[in-house]
Amino acid sequence: MRPPLENVLRNALVQNLELIEPGLRPVQFEEYPLPNAHGTRGSIDILARDRHQMWVVIELKRSRSSARQALHEVNKYTELLCREKNLAPDRIRAVILAMPDDWEELLIAVSHAARDWSHDLRGYQLLLDSDGTPIGTERVEFLPRAFEPRITPIHNLFFFTTEEQREQGWRIICKVADELGALDLLAADLDRVADKHSFPAPFGLYLAVGRVNEELAATDLLGGYDGPEPFAEEHQAEYLALCELCNRLARSKLRGMKMGSAQPGQLKNLRDDPNWAIQGFRGTGAYDDTAAFEQQDLFRFLTGDERGDSQILYTGTASPQVASRWNTFRQEARQSFAGNHEWESLVDGWLDEVGPKVGEGDVGLHVYNPCDLLQTIIHGWPDGLDNLLPMVMGEAVPRHGLRHSVRGALCWNGRGMSLRDAVRFVYRDPLFLMSNMYAGTVWERDRELLDLLGLHYVLLEKIGPVGSEATVVDEHRIWTHHDQGPRVYSSETDPRGYAQAYASIAADGEIVSIGQYLNRHSHEVELVAREYRALTHGF
Repeated sequence: MRPPLENVLRNALVQNLELIEPGLRPVQFEEYPLPNAHGTRGSIDILARDRHQMWVVIELKRSRSSARQALHEVNKYTELLCREKNLAPDRIRAVILAMPDDWEELLIAVSHAARDWSHDLRGYQLLLDSDGTPIGTERVEFLPRAFEPRITPIHNLFFFTTEEQREQGWRIICKVADELGALDLLAADLDRVADKHSFPAPFGLYLAVGRVNEELAATDLLGGYDGPEPFAEEHQAEYLALCELCNRLARSKLRGMKMGSAQPGQLKNLRDDPNWAIQGFRGTGAYDDTAAFEQQDLFRFLTGDERGDSQILYTGTASPQVASRWNTFRQEARQSFAGNHEWESLVDGWLDEVGPKVGEGDVGLHVYNPCDLLQTIIHGWPDGLDNLLPMVMGEAVPRHGLRHSVRGALCWNGRGMSLRDAVRFVYRDPLFLMSNMYAGTVWERDRELLDLLGLHYVLLEKIGPVGSEATVVDEHRIWTHHDQGPRVYSSETDPRGYAQAYASIAADGEIVSIGQYLNRHSHEVELVAREYRALTHGF
């Protein structure tokens, strides 16, 4: 049966809106015209009020070709109605009515719009009798957001005595992954390439757990986790999956196998360590066919760079006027400051300030936040420090006006213990150092070490006109962290406060960065580097 003309259906429905929802009543029985001073106009098929006195825009589509216009027209009419009647978004909603077959064309697009739209949007199938008269409607169930099997920050390291043992361990991991509900896992093979024969377990496997699809997961993963680890709230199922993987491997009697915790960003350190080399990647589930990805993509997945999950390194840009990206950008940046509350607080404060000033312009950040000064010395001294020292570089550039450039610095205040004594005080013995490395708590020890040395995280900001060279008349500001939050001192508006802040972070009247500090104390740095390289030689 061919559906009746749209105006016939509309006239029948407007007389009996209860077929759609109880309590609906028409505002008027004709189409509701919406003239507009901005040049666009149109007519709402049916404008109604519901039992909560909300305004309801009802769009009727009787053919597949006209159904394709539904979202465009619903968007236009709700916006025009909001403007005409000065309505808040929570006082208006929309309904799309279409034939059952037409929802094959509409379902994906309308499902996507309903998830992200500021108004409530619903869909109904219109049911007709043999004469083409409306006799009822059925609510359309929109599609849920597609499951994204991305890698989470739940990582672990395994070390095996032989390559064959690593293969056996991987087979166990794959079997457990299948039992737990086809887990999406991604791993990198790491081989010891220096002094390989003196290292008891030279074949490494760096493993990361992908998001658990709760519709497919085993019930053991869905009970929740209430332990002390920081993953409890956001990645409970993934952490429980990793625990089961580790427990099964521990019971497998793979002699000499070792394991330790890991976190996003750590694979970068292993790649840069001359003792280790990444030999390839392997995966299960969504990552089973690693050949479908480029090697650099797999590496970025494991380091967390792809989605800002890295707790060490981040590079990103955004415009404050694109709200969805701006909020994600800030969350990604915040994630990279894990273990560094000072920089997290200061950069948050800086972004709060520059966001409204930039407008349609751009903000960019580059962060490297290792929170491990001792490892920086071990692996970077004396020629590789530039790539391993902590840094923040930020630019906020409006279309017109003043450009804000910020640099995060770890500064020495000229006080504190000697480097060698402080390192020995914090890292009491090799076992204590190794236990913190495996437990992922080095960042806590690093905070103790920095305090003993008189090193503090700050932000140094420079403000000047866009498109001009820096001059001495540019405004300079210092951002420092206090218990109450960030404080900013300006050379232009508060010269006295700026001078005091400068003196508090400077050594003998000069700001000394961490790189300059290490070079000034090169003899001690050399002794520490030699001593702890020997202690960690087996790692």
